[in-house]
Amino acid sequence: MKIKVIMNSGKEYVVVEDSYSVNDFKKTLYNEHPNGSVLHNGFIYLDHAKKITINPTHISSIEVLQE
Repeated sequence: MKIKVIMNSGKEYVVVEDSYSVNDFKKTLYNEHPNGSVLHNGFIYLDHAKKITINPTHISSIEVLQE
């Protein structure tokens, strides 16, 4: 699946991962807490190759691209 991540700055990243869904992607953006999920405020790797690092609080939107 290809997912385009658009940041608040306008910078765009395309994540291409096999056997990956939007829900899988969204799970990486949140931390589990006793009262529910909280958006992670710190750097995370956007891709499994660990080449792109972002802060999820600066994501403006995501878009699923057709392959």
